[in-house]
Amino acid sequence: MEREIQWEEIDESQLTIAQRCVYRTRRKAVELYRSGGSAKEIFRATGLNETTAARLWERCCAKDPHTGQCGGYKALVPKSKIKKFVR
Repeated sequence: MEREIQWEEIDESQLTIAQRCVYRTRRKAVELYRSGGSAKEIFRATGLNETTAARLWERCCAKDPHTGQCGGYKALVPKSKIKKFVR
């Protein structure tokens, strides 16, 4: 039985058209990967391979060490900063 993950939705109106296209493709790949889609199915729907989908999934699930929150869908936005820079 699949556990439902509740991540905060992204306000796509704040993204450029290019960012929105990339975000939607990445989100589709992550959703297919999470639901157990085959590598062929993920590639046909998004053009991304299974390894990339797995990497994106890990990025979404990664927790910020300072806040303890998962990156969620925010991690799929192009050039988004998930972790704080520490020198």
